[in-house]
Amino acid sequence: MILPALVLLPLLGGFIALVVGRLGDDAPRWVAILSLTLALVALAEAIVGGGSGRWYAEYRYDWAPALGVSVIFALDGLSASLLAVSLGLGIVSVVVSWNTTSNVPLLNATLCWTVAASNGVFLSFDILVLAFFWELMLVPSFLLISLWGHGDREAAAMKFLVFNAIAGLGLLASVFYIGATANPVTFDAFSISAMHIPRTVQVWLLLGFALAFMVKLPVPPLHAWLPDAHTQAPTAGSILLAGVLLKTGAYGLFRFPAMLFPEAVPVLAPYGLVLGGFGTIYAALIACGQTDAKRLVAYTSVAHMSVVLMGISGGVDFSMMGAGIIMVAHAFSASALFLLLGAIYDRVGTRDLRELGGLQRSAPRFAVAFALFFSATLAMPGTSNFLGEALVITGMFQVSWIYAAITLVSLVVSVVYATRLFKHVVFGTSRKAEVKEDLRPAELGPVIVLATGTLLFGLLPQILMVALEPAVDAAVLPLAAGAP
Repeated sequence: MILPALVLLPLLGGFIALVVGRLGDDAPRWVAILSLTLALVALAEAIVGGGSGRWYAEYRYDWAPALGVSVIFALDGLSASLLAVSLGLGIVSVVVSWNTTSNVPLLNATLCWTVAASNGVFLSFDILVLAFFWELMLVPSFLLISLWGHGDREAAAMKFLVFNAIAGLGLLASVFYIGATANPVTFDAFSISAMHIPRTVQVWLLLGFALAFMVKLPVPPLHAWLPDAHTQAPTAGSILLAGVLLKTGAYGLFRFPAMLFPEAVPVLAPYGLVLGGFGTIYAALIACGQTDAKRLVAYTSVAHMSVVLMGISGGVDFSMMGAGIIMVAHAFSASALFLLLGAIYDRVGTRDLRELGGLQRSAPRFAVAFALFFSATLAMPGTSNFLGEALVITGMFQVSWIYAAITLVSLVVSVVYATRLFKHVVFGTSRKAEVKEDLRPAELGPVIVLATGTLLFGLLPQILMVALEPAVDAAVLPLAAGAP
């Protein structure tokens, strides 16, 4: 029951947080932290107790046998890495929202439920159950933005909901078609992978899956919801959006196309390369013109996730491994930047780059943290982002030098937006109220944790590579995708 516990503990923790609110505002916070910590311990136990094969643990429960629906959970290195990120960032999000006083029980419940639904996506191998968790993620995320966000938060939350709900229809249509045409009826991904589905049908089914995954990733032109959602979301919401929800889209593209639709992948992968190449340049250029710091970081997320799409679409060992590493590395660096920008906003009430500056004098811990995570955003050597970008570029050279050149150009453009952000926030003189209070313990602790992950996997990359290798081997395509 370890694998169901990874979903049930955060889920139940959220309900308990609602109930214990009458005991004071701290009670829901500690309940949320306890439930997420217990789930993290359960994950560690599953990994340590795993066998020598690909899967650390598996779980199956025949939920509705007559309808072919089962709860099928399986844990390998890829899902274990993303589950650790999800649970860890869940705890971070609770800590950084500690000073929020509005409807504290519901806030901590929605944080737990967001993590629980995301964990369900990372574990599920029954595609109907996967679709259930996929849609379930939208509800607590919508509440986080609409209830505790800033500015025009209702519009941002509605845009997030509409984009992802409509895209989810493609996933649902594909899932129901597969279940209806299977004989006997089944939604078991392992059984479906052994079925013979005509190539043309596979292409249409993969389009349904890919639409949902690419909107959540997101990749231009399907990204319009993300900048507004990040800008208006509370800090905890931005952390979970960047570190967890975007990774569910990347995970879906990594895991299921090659597993379920192997004949369709070579047909559609070239278009994934085109979208990824366009997205990484487009988003990087748009980021260069932003004056809102959170909106700038949001566009950098679009650029990095577009690189992930290129790596997955490339379909070779190097690019797939690089994409997997970026998924984890980006969770650390982007979440940390949103945490730091949220802390600045709480102090001075602005994120406008034209009004910020001077952190190196007034708040040196802030400045050091920004320097580290800007380095990660730039994929500097020593950070986990560097290895991911380097492997994707290497893989692109195996596919087509054109896409390798595009990725290299995007790295050059990233120097412009990252340096601009660093200059306006850390150096110069503030034109508004200066940040006089440095990082508090509740902020410094999560920053140290995220910095440790960034540097650990940057200096000792084999830890992550060994964990991801079986999933990469399973996902590498029989024929590498070529340029269209």
